[in-house]
Amino acid sequence: MLIHITNINAWKCGIGPISGAISYVVAIPGNLVGVNRCCVEHDDLIDKMHIDRKEADRVFCQCLSDNGSW
Repeated sequence: MLIHITNINAWKCGIGPISGAISYVVAIPGNLVGVNRCCVEHDDLIDKMHIDRKEADRVFCQCLSDNGSW
């Protein structure tokens, strides 16, 4: 079952409206909820846990892979 996130405020990927829209369109064939969760976790690693961006990016890629989202 494909679940679409229709509330634009619920989509947390991207750094602004343009990159957010692009990331949403790119993610549509996959698991939108899983991709969105990976984006939230990525931001939390950087903003709340102060993890190095390179490590946060590695974790993000692994999250996408684990969810079959990418």
